[in-house]
Amino acid sequence: MGTDYTFACARVRGNERNLLNKEKLNVMIEAKTMEDACKVLQEADYGSEGKVIQPLAYETALQQETAKLFAFIRSIAPDSQEFKIFSYPFDYHNIKTLLKAEFLGSDAKEILMAGGTISPDAMAILVKERNYMAMTPHMKAAIEETVDTHARTRDPQCVDLICDRECYADIVEIAGQSGSSFVEGYIRLLIDTINLKTFVRCKQMGQAWGFFAHVYISGGNMDEKLFVAGYDEPLQQFVARLTPYALVGAAEQGGQELKESGRFTSLEKLCDNAVMHYVKDAKYVSIGIEPLVAYVVAKQMEIKSARIILAGKSAGIESNLIRERLRETYV
Repeated sequence: MGTDYTFACARVRGNERNLLNKEKLNVMIEAKTMEDACKVLQEADYGSEGKVIQPLAYETALQQETAKLFAFIRSIAPDSQEFKIFSYPFDYHNIKTLLKAEFLGSDAKEILMAGGTISPDAMAILVKERNYMAMTPHMKAAIEETVDTHARTRDPQCVDLICDRECYADIVEIAGQSGSSFVEGYIRLLIDTINLKTFVRCKQMGQAWGFFAHVYISGGNMDEKLFVAGYDEPLQQFVARLTPYALVGAAEQGGQELKESGRFTSLEKLCDNAVMHYVKDAKYVSIGIEPLVAYVVAKQMEIKSARIILAGKSAGIESNLIRERLRETYV
């Protein structure tokens, strides 16, 4: 597989030089105006060529950058099959959006997202007609179970719970088919971060164990039994059970902030940083799928940080508070 990625890795290494580092993100934070902050993104080739990024429309530029990212990867990857691990969340976002709109009798086309394996327009038709030919078996299962459950319970929460479960079932299957231990390890860690954050939120909200069992996602390193054993324990005691796992530090530090302030922001940030720390190992791989996967993760994290900065500045949040929320950068 290594030789297949020679050209793709060279292209990615070139693009890595354009990733925003901490210094450039800090320039955005310290910018006196939103216009000046947007200029940093403009200089990094965000937005449409030749068009100024307008402060009130920065979200459009960030969405365009996401679309450009996946178009770039599809154009250079020898086999795009493995990269469905990044595309499926967009497919399922659109499925969830379309089903919710259907249940409410509203139109969702304006808030559908590009980047999936099925275009937004095509997905809208497929969901409406219950045509599953272009979908995975998990997508079909998600739609059918959601429609049935909602008809019986009228609970809108079922849409997210069922679709998220089936989305990660699709992702785990593709990761397993990739033949890459790096890809499989990344997905297992990503699922661990989701389960840990959900576990902590459920405990904080006083939810019964049965609710967490319903939203737990299979396929991570941390088995459901681990969470079962620690559900009735104080969070600090549960953290000790995570010693063999990569997220023990995130759980310990994030749990401490939660105890002191009631905020989840540190836990969310530290979980993202753990994922970034994992993919940084790809820097030492010359040829292979690893640099491509790491670049996608790095770029998505960069877009998340840009969104945090611009949303924070728009809301008048102090610079030091915005800086505390930024994720670790790849470069």
